[in-house]
Amino acid sequence: MEVWDLVDATRKPMNKLHTRGEELSPEEFHVVVEIYTINADGRMLVTRRAANKTFPLLWESTGGSVHAGESSLEGAVRELAEETGIVVVASELRYLGERPKGKSFLDSYLFKSTTPIEINELTLQPGEVCDAKWVFLEELEEMHRSGHIVPPVWERYQVVLEDLKAVGLK
Repeated sequence: MEVWDLVDATRKPMNKLHTRGEELSPEEFHVVVEIYTINADGRMLVTRRAANKTFPLLWESTGGSVHAGESSLEGAVRELAEETGIVVVASELRYLGERPKGKSFLDSYLFKSTTPIEINELTLQPGEVCDAKWVFLEELEEMHRSGHIVPPVWERYQVVLEDLKAVGLK
């Protein structure tokens, strides 16, 4: 059972808890994180959504809801470890910004690995992630043209693309 802290439309804590799957009232929101991971060679990590999820078997970046009692940054560290097995400390993540996203606030983070990470070193979370690969920007764009990227995720990529290129996405 996943439990979230609720915030209002201005992101002020409401001091209320919410269980995932229950309907949120119009004034209730929660915080979600996404993590863009760039490997030492300039490729970005994309993960494939499990078949039982919305947008089944499409590719995206790592992310998920922040749990009750966690900060956004703590949630990002946890989500990266849970979904991929990549363990980082908070200081290794760079905050890219916040955007409203439906009933949530989406915080974006960037992790740039200084040492190569091989796909076979990853531990994918069953029920969430069924595959992963490292891609260069050109491959990512082709995946989008072929309809293999989650559409809202592609829109978010466009917002952070210059940040990703600045740290070495090739």
